[in-house]
Amino acid sequence: MTKHDQVRFYKLATILVAIYIAFILLINLVIYRQQSATLKERRADYALIVKDADFKRQKWLQQNKLQVVTSQSPQHTKLERSVADVLNRDHTTRNFSVRQKIDGRWYLVAVHQSSQPTFVLLMPQQRFWHTWPEIALTVTVLYLLFSLIVLWQFKRQRSHFYEHLKILVANIHHIRYEETPEPIIFQKDASLYVLAHEVNQLNKDMRHMRQKIAIQQGSFDRLIDHLPVGVMVINENRQVVLHNEAMGQLLETAIEPQKHPYIDDIKTYELTRMIEHTFRYRRSHHQEIQLIQNRERFVDANVVQLNTVKSKFQALVILYDLTDIRRVEQMQLDFVSNVSHELKTPVTAITGFAETLLAGAKDDPETLQQFLKIIYEESTRLTALIQDILALSHLDRQDQTQAQDIGLKAIVEANLELMQQKIQQKEIHVSVNIPETLTFKTQKMKLNQVLKNLIANGITYNKQAGSLVIAAQVDHQQLIIRVVDSGLGIPSDLQERIFERFYRVDQARATHKSGTGLGLAIAKEITESIGGQLTVESQLGVGSQFILTFPLT
Repeated sequence: MTKHDQVRFYKLATILVAIYIAFILLINLVIYRQQSATLKERRADYALIVKDADFKRQKWLQQNKLQVVTSQSPQHTKLERSVADVLNRDHTTRNFSVRQKIDGRWYLVAVHQSSQPTFVLLMPQQRFWHTWPEIALTVTVLYLLFSLIVLWQFKRQRSHFYEHLKILVANIHHIRYEETPEPIIFQKDASLYVLAHEVNQLNKDMRHMRQKIAIQQGSFDRLIDHLPVGVMVINENRQVVLHNEAMGQLLETAIEPQKHPYIDDIKTYELTRMIEHTFRYRRSHHQEIQLIQNRERFVDANVVQLNTVKSKFQALVILYDLTDIRRVEQMQLDFVSNVSHELKTPVTAITGFAETLLAGAKDDPETLQQFLKIIYEESTRLTALIQDILALSHLDRQDQTQAQDIGLKAIVEANLELMQQKIQQKEIHVSVNIPETLTFKTQKMKLNQVLKNLIANGITYNKQAGSLVIAAQVDHQQLIIRVVDSGLGIPSDLQERIFERFYRVDQARATHKSGTGLGLAIAKEITESIGGQLTVESQLGVGSQFILTFPLT
């Protein structure tokens, strides 16, 4: 029990003792009044019967437990002297009754004064314990048991009260820290029933609220994780409290889920400076920066203040990857530059030779024939270049063409038929190893463009009287198409670059001026757009093998 309950316990015990004392005093008072009334009656009776000479006074006094003292009695004893003092003090009163303590004991004294000899009746004052000792003992024992039961019940109730109160306090603690509270049942008349009911209701409400928060937090986390931008939240202690996967990919580091200093993840000075300025000046910052790491990345960085309270200040870091945009912009610039260069060469040649012919060279038949041939070749090259540029522009558009089953061998033979003149001029031996029944579901026009570019490349850069093999087979749920030539070959260090726009191997550029440098780039981009892959295997001076791979599942 608490000190307050101990005080209440002692007060209750004191009250029970006081009730017992008051009860004894009340019983004693009742006995006193009864004795006083009896003594007055006996005084009147004694005054009448004392006149009778035959009256046996001693026997009557013993039966009524009385003592008598007269005015003629000698004053030898304390009792007689005390009675004399009473008579001397109250001699003016004829008949009276008093209570007198004589020799350590209380007596009820009834005085009768008349013409006859004055007498005094004395009766020892009776007490509850003297009058009914057995009853008094029984009552006392019963009351003592009752008091002990009351005190024990009080202590028990207070003990149960505090036990239940501790459970309720513990339950509130559990609810606060998202733990399971201990179940407890109260009767409706219990003192803590209302509190227990409210705690249980609070637990239900908090559980429901936490479920809603968990659902919302889960949705928010999924949203953050799927954002294409990097997100990081830094608290007032410069610690990372929230991040998404995109941020780790941009920073090229594994960000720990636990709180940790942000400088463990961010190594770029410009970004660190933006974050520190946001904390220092309490305002947002925006800047395009370059992240210093293994891979060059350009990002649009925003560091936003989330609130202005110092103890709760947080900074939100948002990184938007601009690398692909800047790469595309650079590719567009390079493309325009390359197109300008590639267009300038044939246009300049056509203009120059035309001006020469107009200046008088047309009068020489041999020169006229030579210049016209050059003008025709350059115009043909210019036409091919424009067609390839148009083909590249079509690749950037959304193609809604539906896939269809096509016969692969028929497409290859149709392209070979169109290039038959070039094949005959270079005396190339062509071999087609494709089953008649082999079909493939794809966009026909795109696949035809890829095969056309690869076959044209195999003819253009093949040697005189060389060979060209076109084969196809199905292997492990994949369609593999091979275009193998016996041409010049490509150095191993340049094999990856041949798929770049306007790139041509130097030896090929010097020997074959009809190429635009876009055919393989177009073939690779189209192949990837229809779900395939284009690779090359080549050996310098031996030939090249271009491999198309398409999944069939």
